[in-house]
Amino acid sequence: MDKKLSLAEELLLLALNDEKGTVLMAGSMGLPYGLAGALLVELVEAGLLRIEGKAVVAASSGAARDEVLDEVLGLVRASAKTRDLRHWVGKIGRSAGKIRRKLADRLVDKRILQKEEHRLLLIFPTKRYPQTDPMPEYGIRERVRQALRGMTPPDARTAALISLVHACELTGMLFDKGERREAKKRAKEISASQPVGNAVARVVEAAKAAVVAAAAGGS
Repeated sequence: MDKKLSLAEELLLLALNDEKGTVLMAGSMGLPYGLAGALLVELVEAGLLRIEGKAVVAASSGAARDEVLDEVLGLVRASAKTRDLRHWVGKIGRSAGKIRRKLADRLVDKRILQKEEHRLLLIFPTKRYPQTDPMPEYGIRERVRQALRGMTPPDARTAALISLVHACELTGMLFDKGERREAKKRAKEISASQPVGNAVARVVEAAKAAVVAAAAGGS
């Protein structure tokens, strides 16, 4: 079974509680937008999207030959006007529940996760994805940890992943308490040169502000 992972699959693995198979509380708000950002990065790496300043421009032809990526690419191509990164992160992120399930199912097919059926409040059906093979996530964690400890300079893919982890507020989950402050500082430095990660961070901040405003308005 081929266990090569996409950037979005790597991010999802880091965001899941290994035993419960649910999204960690720390990343629950940011993950949908982080996954959106990961898909955009993958399309840029494939040469199917390019970033011009803040604008996202699709290549005139070509396909990723991947259901999730081609769906995102189709959205960009169908837009009547050129939109910026923040727009696409927000738009894709708002439908990321379906994307997350598809990515999780792929990880089940790769025998990294297993799917369990549960009922929320004994009524609402829900799915959980506990881990069955810890080695892929272990490798991802070590790659990120070494880069954030300054042991090895990150390659482009790892830098992109770090920026998404940082934007989703998951950096602290990869380190012990005494290491977190320095790790977050280093992650912020690496993220400064990552336009997609920066766009994700801005959308997450806006989403958090909207929740606070809604709570204040209802009190």
